[in-house]
Amino acid sequence: MFDKKNKMSMSTMVLLSFALGIIFGLFFGEMIGWMGIIGDAFIKLLQMTIIPYIIVSLISSLGNLSYDQARSLGVKVGKLMLVIWVIGLLVMYLIKFTFPEWQSGSFFSLTALTDPESIDLLDLYIPANPFYSLSNSYIPAIVVFCVATGIALISVDEKESLMKPMELLGAAFNKVTQYIVKMMPIGIFAMTAATAGTMDLAEFQKLQVYFVAHIVMTIILTYWVLPAILATITPFSYRDITGIAKDAMITAFAAGNIFIILPLLIERTKELFHKYNLGDENTDNYSNIIIPVVFSFPNLGKLLTIVFVLFAAWFSGRELDFLTYLPMSINGLISLFGSVYLTIPMLLDSLELSSDLFQLFMVSSLFTSRFTSLLAAMNIFILAVGGTAMLAGIAKISMKRLAVYSALTPVVFVAIFSLTNMLLSSFVDTEYVMDEVVTKMETANELPEEVKTYLWDDLAPTISPRSITDIKKNGYLNVGYNPRQVPFSYFNANKELVGFDIEMMKKLASELDVKLVFIPYDDVNAVKALNRGQFDIAISGLQMTTKRIQMLNFTNPALTLHYSIVVKDHRADEFLNSDYLKTAEKITLASVGEYSISSQLIKMYPNVEIQRIESDKEFFDDKSGKWDGLIISLEAGQAWTILYPEYVAIYNRDDIKSFPMSYAVAQDNISLQTFLNSWLTIQESSGHIEKLYGYWILGENAVPKQPRWSIIKDVLHWVDSEKDDK
Repeated sequence: MFDKKNKMSMSTMVLLSFALGIIFGLFFGEMIGWMGIIGDAFIKLLQMTIIPYIIVSLISSLGNLSYDQARSLGVKVGKLMLVIWVIGLLVMYLIKFTFPEWQSGSFFSLTALTDPESIDLLDLYIPANPFYSLSNSYIPAIVVFCVATGIALISVDEKESLMKPMELLGAAFNKVTQYIVKMMPIGIFAMTAATAGTMDLAEFQKLQVYFVAHIVMTIILTYWVLPAILATITPFSYRDITGIAKDAMITAFAAGNIFIILPLLIERTKELFHKYNLGDENTDNYSNIIIPVVFSFPNLGKLLTIVFVLFAAWFSGRELDFLTYLPMSINGLISLFGSVYLTIPMLLDSLELSSDLFQLFMVSSLFTSRFTSLLAAMNIFILAVGGTAMLAGIAKISMKRLAVYSALTPVVFVAIFSLTNMLLSSFVDTEYVMDEVVTKMETANELPEEVKTYLWDDLAPTISPRSITDIKKNGYLNVGYNPRQVPFSYFNANKELVGFDIEMMKKLASELDVKLVFIPYDDVNAVKALNRGQFDIAISGLQMTTKRIQMLNFTNPALTLHYSIVVKDHRADEFLNSDYLKTAEKITLASVGEYSISSQLIKMYPNVEIQRIESDKEFFDDKSGKWDGLIISLEAGQAWTILYPEYVAIYNRDDIKSFPMSYAVAQDNISLQTFLNSWLTIQESSGHIEKLYGYWILGENAVPKQPRWSIIKDVLHWVDSEKDDK
């Protein structure tokens, strides 16, 4: 008897395993990343009986109801679900007021060029082939099939011969789950240790504002808003509502998975009613039905993605007012009937936020999924208890409790949000540092003196364009470049000439075993200087156009770039509105060189005027506002907006197309053109172009990845860090 009284509860063991996993992860670091396999195996074991359990419990429970009971279930639970959605979305908007001031920029991302992967909602919700739905784990379609079958059984006579075996199967599946749950401390320990040991601390720090906002909103909704709603309409106390299912909540939090605790939620719902002597066969059946059904609907856990969108708007320097938030949140709610991986890109796109932010969401989900699962578990539990109480006729609004919670809620919200704002303001460094993330992306304010002395003019000597044989014989390669063409050729803060094209030319010179001479040019004299042989190759993100190919020879494309227009952040909405562009009095766009899209823009919008400027930097340095926007490649535009975060690069994948970026040689220099074409093919096949593209354009490994910190390596020095890195 003594042992039973002092036996550690499962929820305590799970929580202890979670804590130990974090400690072990921090101690050993990446050395225990392999434990994630154990965690994955445990999750799969837990998932083993879930779908079979949903099938037999739904069909048998619905089959035992009457038509009136089934209709009542849909109406009453639906009303409660709607109330929770409305209150949840309103509360989530308030989190934006805790964010400190912030300014940000982001690298170009390939996600900007592609539409988010779509999900066939018909397949997701309509079980045309139930076996297909089962094999693909389409839970909504499985639920629809089970609900239809269960409702059909209501009017079937002599159904007991089917119901009894299904009830026995449900009990057996529940037993299997209980056996597996006994191994939960091991599984939770393995998953937590692997996560704590491998998560990049720099990534964690980058998202600290979102993490705090997500945690705060989870706590408010899980332990105040949802219990308050239920306590107001049922006889159950706040303490019992938050305490009776704590093992399921802890498990959902520790595992980061709501699917695996559905049987536990069903049992805890039944237990709560029986504790108050209100449980019977009907209430047990209601919980068996409600939980699998509501699982297929968006819960507040899924709706926490709205918090990320609010964070993304703040992170991007966008002010998201309530009139904009309301339709966005409703669209998000509807789309969450599908997948969160479809919803986030859609919402970001609807707010004209960089789709690159979706990558931040993916990184953060490793951490936030646990809190998402905690809130989702409480939401489903509240719907199950509240819906069962309404169906059993014991739900009634308590005016006393309503008054108490109505009075306390503003106090709770103000206190929590004020403390959160103070916390974030105190430890979050809001100084803009994206331009320092990659020091090579910092453009010097002035060009070095030695560059100015080498500028070519009309007085420069004229020589014949050199073939590849001449270049090899002379021992040097002359390359003409634009000194301010971020990220292709420019001077960084250390006055070093860097960029994608610079690295390509260094590779070319190295393989030719010749010296490299960089000669700056401007847009006016570039064609003449190249054809006069004053340099051999022209680089710097050159666009191949119909006009240019009449004067120069271009190589095969080295990259494919995409047109964009850079504007001030606050004018982004204007330039995304075609009606505004057509009705505005006059729009002046700056452009370095002549882009092929220029004539198309003028034809579409006669009020658009395009003015030539010497460099992109001239546009960003202008304080007079003479230009409304800058025509530039999206890849270069994103790089410039890192340096000037008050600007944004606008890309419309439907209307604005791509263009080839090539290298140019003199018009008659066929031998050098042929050589470079073959050389570019080699660089593409070897992956060198892809590597440089990832670094200079996408910002991959812009900051060298540091070895994962761990106590055993960095504090105790029991492990050789260099050996460990290898």
